Amino acid sequence: MIEEDAYWRADLNKSSDRLKKRYTKRRWSKRTLYEIEKEVFLSAFIIRKLIESGKVDRALLSLNFRIKNYPIRPGAIPSTDPKKLASIYDIYHGRDEVLSVKKLCDQFVHSYIFSPLIISREHGVVFGLYFASDCESKEGVYYTPLIKVIEIIGSVARNRSFKAKLSENPDGTFDVR
Repeated sequence: MIEEDAYWRADLNKSSDRLKKRYTKRRWSKRTLYEIEKEVFLSAFIIRKLIESGKVDRALLSLNFRIKNYPIRPGAIPSTDPKKLASIYDIYHGRDEVLSVKKLCDQFVHSYIFSPLIISREHGVVFGLYFASDCESKEGVYYTPLIKVIEIIGSVARNRSFKAKLSENPDGTFDVR
């Protein structure tokens, strides 16, 4: 049980800031991908703990987030290899799905599949995340833009709804405000 939530919220703010910086990063490595997964996983765990401790405003708990769900292809077996994602899941025929904050966090915490989608290696811009828990990966894989994850983390950190804005810089990188 969390009694003093200010420390946990401060950690969420730091995670949100670190994820925002990914939009300006030009060099990508396995460590960079690990750091994104770590920030998202730990933030999702903190959010779940805050929810379970009754420290999240009910208005935030009632928010639902529209994300994409791509069905698994008939006979395919889930894999954690990001190179096989398109052959296992029908990424051209996704459907909108609505998940609560808690359900979204559950998917991140129990993720069997977690694969950042990088738009451009030249600019190193993370566009979004493919993810699914071990159970859900047998039915489909979810996709959400990274900016949406930043908004969720930022909202819980502030205990009120937060909308992030993405703007492109002249050098092709992005800023998140």
